[in-house]
Amino acid sequence: MQRFRHILVYAGTDQPEVAVTRAAQLALENKASLTLMDVVKPIPKSLGMMTDVAKPEELEKLVAADRRRRLLDLASDVSDTGLQLDVAVAIGDPATEIARQVIRDGHDLLVKTADGFSPAGRLFGSVAKSLLRLCPCPVWLLKPQIHGQFDRVLAAIDVESDDKNHGDLNRKILELAYSIAQRDNAKLHIVAAWQLWMEESMRRHAGNAEVDSIRKDHEAKVRKALDELLQAPFSQADDIQLHLRHGSAASVIRSVADEIEADLLVMGTVCRTGVAGFLIGNTAETVIPDVTCSLLALKPDGFVSPVQMASVVLVEDDEPLPLL
Repeated sequence: MQRFRHILVYAGTDQPEVAVTRAAQLALENKASLTLMDVVKPIPKSLGMMTDVAKPEELEKLVAADRRRRLLDLASDVSDTGLQLDVAVAIGDPATEIARQVIRDGHDLLVKTADGFSPAGRLFGSVAKSLLRLCPCPVWLLKPQIHGQFDRVLAAIDVESDDKNHGDLNRKILELAYSIAQRDNAKLHIVAAWQLWMEESMRRHAGNAEVDSIRKDHEAKVRKALDELLQAPFSQADDIQLHLRHGSAASVIRSVADEIEADLLVMGTVCRTGVAGFLIGNTAETVIPDVTCSLLALKPDGFVSPVQMASVVLVEDDEPLPLL
């Protein structure tokens, strides 16, 4: 899976080792650089009473320096691999600062351990959900309990949209999911959903015979598009299972993911391209809250992050980094 050159790991989680280990392996295989990052949230105004001890800016820098030492400790675990390593600490909103780091240094993959299950059973918290909207590069959210390789990779594609952006994104999803499955000796499953727009309403007005004919033609069009998409190497692989089902994309993806017990879902996350201020797609918005496996989310070509290039507060240390 040699496609990444500048990998960023967000290590500001409770169990960053999962992300660091996986990212380090990828960096070695891709001969890529690896950057470990943490973000310090600004001191709340409610703690203004502490200004008698130190100014808020000074307190933030003290915390940032401590976070930097923590990153160096994490980096030391993989420093003997010969990787090109760096660390970065920013002060601000985590998702925004991570996106700025990605844009500023041209990272092509962000890896982060998922936040862990909440009382509501959600795997991905606010930082993860914001990153899915803001980060211009692929975002890989790893379930904390994941150890070693994946066993069942599920690639979710959209075969009902015929524009070039969706087609290119489908190919990116398939290629990346396939390469991960090959790397981990995992079973690759591909899921695609189709349905006829306003089918029930049309049946009431046009009758079953007319709608059945339209539905048959639509399904044939979808199958043709899928056949065209699944060319070599996918057409020659004997370890790929296709799930083409009628229904809404969100419900079909959730159903298949549960059915096969997927441990990695690869999918796209935005619904429109070409302008700034992208919105997360309706399918992703519905599926992601219920995901209980790791997630690799891709953006279409031409994605423009709402986060604009701006000055970012990076905490530097006068000491040379012994790991670089």
